[in-house]
Amino acid sequence: MTKDVKISFTDKKQVIKFVQMNSSSSCQIDVRSGHSYIDGKSIIGLLSLNLLKPLYVSVIGDKNKIAALINGYQESHLVAG
Repeated sequence: MTKDVKISFTDKKQVIKFVQMNSSSSCQIDVRSGHSYIDGKSIIGLLSLNLLKPLYVSVIGDKNKIAALINGYQESHLVAG
């Protein structure tokens, strides 16, 4: 199953939290900004993107694990309206 969500960051702590949540998940996380795609578990890859604009995240895996991860994004105020 795949679920797409738009996220945005307001500070560097959110970037670190995002990567930590992704790294502890067994889901595949693909992050897109423009024409660039990176692994959502890679802090270096994430920092190579323009973090001032919203990013598009595709979470691929078991539906319960996807739901838990996206709930974590929401609790961390990462989900963009």
